[in-house]
Amino acid sequence: MEDNVRPFPLDPADSDGFKRLPPQDLTAEQSVLGGMLLSERAITEVIEILEGLDFYRPAHETIYDTIASMAVRGERVDPITVTAELTRRGDINRIGGAAYLHSLVQQVPTAANAEHYAEIVHEAAVRRRALEELDRAAGLVRSGEGDLAEVLDLVRERVTRATEETGPRGTDETGWSFSDLTPVLDGTHKPAQPTVGARDDGIGLFYPGRVNGIQGESEAGKSWVALISCLVEINRGNHVVYLDFEDSEEGVVSRLLLIGANPRDLTQQFHYVRPGTTPTPAALKAFITRIGDLGPSLIIVDGVTEAMVMLGLELKENTEIAKFGRMLLRPLADTGAAVVPLDHVVKNNESRGRYALGGVHKLNAVDGVQYMLEAVRPFGINTEGRSRLRIAKDRPAQIRRHALPGGRNPMHWFADLVIRSEGEDFADAHLYPPIQHHDDPQETAAATDKAAQEEADIKDRETAVLDALAAATEPMSKNALEELIPGRASVTRRALTRLVHAGTVVTEIGPRKAVLHRLPPKAGEKA
Repeated sequence: MEDNVRPFPLDPADSDGFKRLPPQDLTAEQSVLGGMLLSERAITEVIEILEGLDFYRPAHETIYDTIASMAVRGERVDPITVTAELTRRGDINRIGGAAYLHSLVQQVPTAANAEHYAEIVHEAAVRRRALEELDRAAGLVRSGEGDLAEVLDLVRERVTRATEETGPRGTDETGWSFSDLTPVLDGTHKPAQPTVGARDDGIGLFYPGRVNGIQGESEAGKSWVALISCLVEINRGNHVVYLDFEDSEEGVVSRLLLIGANPRDLTQQFHYVRPGTTPTPAALKAFITRIGDLGPSLIIVDGVTEAMVMLGLELKENTEIAKFGRMLLRPLADTGAAVVPLDHVVKNNESRGRYALGGVHKLNAVDGVQYMLEAVRPFGINTEGRSRLRIAKDRPAQIRRHALPGGRNPMHWFADLVIRSEGEDFADAHLYPPIQHHDDPQETAAATDKAAQEEADIKDRETAVLDALAAATEPMSKNALEELIPGRASVTRRALTRLVHAGTVVTEIGPRKAVLHRLPPKAGEKA
């Protein structure tokens, strides 16, 4: 087992026959793994600190990755279950067999110190990486090749990279520090501006460094708005990242090509990711760091529901929704990019409001702009589809001033998404600014559709009221009917009022002058 360690570059000064070991602490590595095998709490603490590559011995990395993947899947972790999983993967002999796993448990002093052991392992890993980067930098200087200025720039970059991780972690990320109010107080503070993406008239869609969002029903065109914005940023020379939890690279890239993207630009500036498994916190952090290194201006998260499920979060729990923001959306926004999750709204118009599927915390997490997309005309091949982009929330208040009042709709009208399909090889895509017409056919059609839907809802509720009164053994108050019948109380009240006016339901005065409702007596029955 002792020779099962990572290769490490040797300095020429070590060529005298003595082998200098790189920074490592195998006892701490073993204690970390032993603690994880004993305690679920230890697993939670350790995976916030370490990733597999932090271990000096590859066998320990294999054990760690197995434990972490089992934990994020919600599986029980102990020496027996981990042995079974390693055997299933074909790795049990590589790590020293089941006996080695049990020895890890036996030699750990206490699982309560797993976090401390993990810090020791992490520090040793950072030191190894620093030495590796410094060794590569020294090699560049010794080679004598290339322009000296460029070589020195590379050396500075490697030295910086080697030392960046050695500072205290988390001190600048917690937000638990006093803010500098000087820019606000002296008037030099400038409000955030929507500079990412663009409407056809050049007005920006999203705020950089903030969580924005687009929500709407299926087939309303959320992905089209996202892809148009991606194309705008790519044409500006910026990098774009597309985290796709719903579609495929073929579906996304083919639609980008359909609306005029250059394949060469996509190769260089469009970074597509199709996550397939649940990452450990350390792996997710490393991935977000890699995204930050690209410096993208826009990050699309297509499929919030699917993303939350993959991360093991409950869709309708506000605490879980808030955790999703902290785990993924906020760290992505901290890269400086405009983060735009695409989310579904509930199909029930009564309970939709401004909220996506799951809870009000999704809207609360947005510190940029949140759009609601309303389907007007369906999209398809050889057709012109249209959807309306409305503003559900504009925290910096720099976008709503470029929108028009929504009329009967309380949300401002910001743009119209129009996709004109010309066969299977090309589509003309636009985000037109709003133009108010008193006789706008779309507004008229939308108002007509809304009135028809409201009428249908009231008709359905009248039936529910009559059924409830028919089943009642005594007259019922308005409040009792509202509590008994599901749906908005206002619809129940309107339905009840219409039934009373039509004589289908009669009222009488009950105790304490309460107005009670019942069905009128049938012919031959006493009132």
